[in-house]
Amino acid sequence: MANIDLADCTVTSAHVSGIKIVKIVTPATADTGDTITVSSLFVNGQTAIATNASDGTNLCNATSYSTEITLPGSSDNEARTIIAIGE
Repeated sequence: MANIDLADCTVTSAHVSGIKIVKIVTPATADTGDTITVSSLFVNGQTAIATNASDGTNLCNATSYSTEITLPGSSDNEARTIIAIGE
């Protein structure tokens, strides 16, 4: 498990009625169990899902008010697309 630097990811965002929706694409070196610190993106909590080619869509291990997303799945060295929602 390693911490993926948010600066190594591609991040795009949208705001909908006070809710921030962020798409994060990890580098291809991302492994299951790696974490991404998202405290710079959200003020008040977040929840997230991740998709990747091998595992489909999985709920990330990220609870409300967490400052990290832990990558789910069973594959290593694979980019993940994460949709995170928070404030």
